[in-house]
Amino acid sequence: MTPVRTLAAEGKNSLSVRAGIIESVWRPGSFVDVADAKDAMLAVERISGGIPMPLLSEMTDVEISAAARCEFAQTSGVLAIAVLGSSAVDRVIAAAMSRHTLYPHAFFTSRNAAMTWLAEVLQGRV
Repeated sequence: MTPVRTLAAEGKNSLSVRAGIIESVWRPGSFVDVADAKDAMLAVERISGGIPMPLLSEMTDVEISAAARCEFAQTSGVLAIAVLGSSAVDRVIAAAMSRHTLYPHAFFTSRNAAMTWLAEVLQGRV
């Protein structure tokens, strides 16, 4: 069965659920402002049915405003976030987002490593 996809942030963000993990993919080259962040977090809430779940956020080559980073950090709708990126810039953006989170947050350059970490979150080992 193919996961159902939900779009957010005027189509810049695509979300689906696989194996109990929300996968959020941001369109490369996107600029994410606070309205986009709020819309994405509302989509997370809708797709999860309001039950916090782990989230894989693929944000390769995405620029995020300071207000959007704050919005993401303050969400209570996730158990943990694994940010998937590919560059030093992606890593810096992820680090800036993690400063004030209320949940475990880690950066990965490998999808497999990120999914393994999130599966461990689901099992209560993180």
